[in-house]
Amino acid sequence: MKSSFTLITAICFASIFWCANAWAMTLQDAKNARIVGEQPNGYLGIVVDSPEAKQLVLSVNSKRKYYYQIIANRNGLSLNNVTALAAQKAIEAAEPGHMIQTKQGEWIKK
Repeated sequence: MKSSFTLITAICFASIFWCANAWAMTLQDAKNARIVGEQPNGYLGIVVDSPEAKQLVLSVNSKRKYYYQIIANRNGLSLNNVTALAAQKAIEAAEPGHMIQTKQGEWIKK
């Protein structure tokens, strides 16, 4: 009896974990839904505020900053130089319909 309870408990926890991941917003989903967009500073920005968007932006931006710093260190550049170049490339690579932020802070569809 105890082993079947343990098995059922494990299955429940696994299904809860799987469902939470299935409901998690991906970067591509958020861009397609125009919830987030590329900013001129090289980082992702929130277009439509929500807890999920905030979490996604925090996660993506912390990873971006980490890699930007590595690139800056390897090439003897400032972090600002790297983020400026990354912003230019990210905005150029944004798909039509995705949101980009102007230097004045306005969100527009590409």
